[in-house]
Amino acid sequence: MTSNHLGRKANPIGFAESSRDFLSYLDGFMTALVDRDLDSLIAEAGGPDCVAAIAVDLVGGFCHAGPLASDRVGAIVAPVGSAFSHAYARGVRHFAILRDAHDPGAPEFDAFPPHCIAGSDESQLVPELAGQPWVHAALDVPKNSLSAWVDDGPFRPWVTDIVARGVTTIIVAGDCTDLCVFHTAMGIRLWANATNRTVRIIVPANLVDTYHLPVDIAGTVGAMPHDGDLMHATFLYHLRLNGIEVIRSITLPE
Repeated sequence: MTSNHLGRKANPIGFAESSRDFLSYLDGFMTALVDRDLDSLIAEAGGPDCVAAIAVDLVGGFCHAGPLASDRVGAIVAPVGSAFSHAYARGVRHFAILRDAHDPGAPEFDAFPPHCIAGSDESQLVPELAGQPWVHAALDVPKNSLSAWVDDGPFRPWVTDIVARGVTTIIVAGDCTDLCVFHTAMGIRLWANATNRTVRIIVPANLVDTYHLPVDIAGTVGAMPHDGDLMHATFLYHLRLNGIEVIRSITLPE
């Protein structure tokens, strides 16, 4: 049996065939996701003071214009705004806004084209959200990497503080499912696990998404292809595998 340079046994039939059962399972996983209503989530948390909500990278450079802007990502702006506004109306006051605001020479640009330079329109929260009441209550967290958790900024101290003051449930929304959302939710999950804290982290599938770049188009622009649907589902599954609660949507009061 031949092996590739990474030491994995060569697969003579390819992933499309060898992973067919798992991909079918992944379809079932996504189909089986359930809706949860906002009032029940707040009650289960212990009240609105025990709930926090985080909006990840809902900025111009991912939603509207720039080399990494995506219509798929832009489409979640309105539902995130609606969900967070309803949470605010129900008394939730712990909000954070994480947004890419890169140094002009950020090392991340070796992997992704330059985007969301600090101070540019690309790095700013999208206008559709900027005037909503919850935004004025939110911690603003500019970040220079995929993970605000490892950035030398206010996010990690904010999380540790609100959990110490009684927050039991944290809702994570935004983009991209497999990049900044994943690292945000996993940063909190790993910290909670390591410090023996019980924190319920919820990722609603309808409030997160990622970009799509087909193989043929990626080849013409010199980028790595990215199957949006598959990466979205796979990383939601990976979050669930690590103890994060993945739901289909948060249903809102009339």
